[in-house]
Amino acid sequence: MAEQTAQTPAIGEEAPERALAQDIVRRGLIGGPVLVGVCAGVWGFDGLWSSGYIFGLIMVNFWLAASLITWSTRISPTMLMAGVMGGYFIRLGIITGAYFLVRNTGWFEVLPFAITLVAAHIVPLVWEIRYVSMSLAYPGLKPQGATQ
Repeated sequence: MAEQTAQTPAIGEEAPERALAQDIVRRGLIGGPVLVGVCAGVWGFDGLWSSGYIFGLIMVNFWLAASLITWSTRISPTMLMAGVMGGYFIRLGIITGAYFLVRNTGWFEVLPFAITLVAAHIVPLVWEIRYVSMSLAYPGLKPQGATQ
């Protein structure tokens, strides 16, 4: 029987970074419509589309970050570091490219886009702090009903 390393999760065990990203996206889908709705209320349909566009990209961004970490962790610590840093620049490039792709369209408004860009990155991460376990026994999310 092969010995399991500390880097490889057990069969059936979910990687903590993927669980955190799924939780961030799940909670983001609760608060995100409120933010998009506020942008729609202030800027109309242009604000709705601009805010919704970047909000969707940010949720995909969280998922991509976790997927890249999960994949690179299984290879080596060096690949993990390269994957995290390279993935950051790639994902930043995707968001920048998404902006340049739509900046001259008739429905795009820069202010709701920018507000959503900042808020949808910071608020879910701050919100998630309450649910993250800071113990080696439960890396990732705290077990249901646990207090620390």
